[in-house]
Amino acid sequence: MLRMYLAAKSEADHYTRELQREQEEIDTIPDTEAAEVAEILAEYGVEPHEYGPVVNALRKNPKAWLDFMMKFELGLEKPDPKRALQSAFTIAVAYVLGGLVPLFPYMFIPVAQKAVVASVIVTILALLIFGYAKGYFTGSKPVWSALQTALIGAIASAAAFGMAKAVQG
Repeated sequence: MLRMYLAAKSEADHYTRELQREQEEIDTIPDTEAAEVAEILAEYGVEPHEYGPVVNALRKNPKAWLDFMMKFELGLEKPDPKRALQSAFTIAVAYVLGGLVPLFPYMFIPVAQKAVVASVIVTILALLIFGYAKGYFTGSKPVWSALQTALIGAIASAAAFGMAKAVQG
């Protein structure tokens, strides 16, 4: 959760530093920056007689010029300032809800061995459902996505269980 917040924050900080650097270059070496615009447009197949007016128009509009350089030279989009907190909150909720799934049977089944079996079944079902939904919404094959998610989750759970057993004794 903190990691995702910091990653989003770092992305925003990186964008700000690059924006300032690019603005400084436009202010101090405008001819070099204009040549870079021409080079970028030429890479898209725009001929010199076609990109000349575009370069001149951008030179007259410094904000558009800066936006162009950020997007096409550096490949950076302005990050949403709320993204860092939204990412942290979303991941926190996902961890809590995801962590409750395997614990849920223990709340209702007093015998630990029966609760373990129920926990495994409930968790695999949840992974299948989640994987199917992921596949459906991302446009990949939902059944394959469900099986893949369940398999990876089962392997991760088995590895964690094995490590816990190894540490116990």
